[in-house]
Amino acid sequence: MSIASPPVVFVDEVANFLASQPSREQLLAFRPSETAEQRLHELLTKRRECSLSHEESLELAQFQQTEILLRLIKARLRPAGPRT
Repeated sequence: MSIASPPVVFVDEVANFLASQPSREQLLAFRPSETAEQRLHELLTKRRECSLSHEESLELAQFQQTEILLRLIKARLRPAGPRT
């Protein structure tokens, strides 16, 4: 009998990363861990199959909100393109 591991809390992963005071380059290069990406895939599959629990739905929303925040941060760190 296998015991399921607790779900990866992507927000915690990102919070730990940000608390490490990463450089600009590290922020731009940041990617979710393989474990976090696997969990996201599981949640998306369950949503597609309409078998997502309420807790999993909240976890998926948390993933999405955190991803939006990371994209906003990275967009502000990238140099602006040439102005015309």
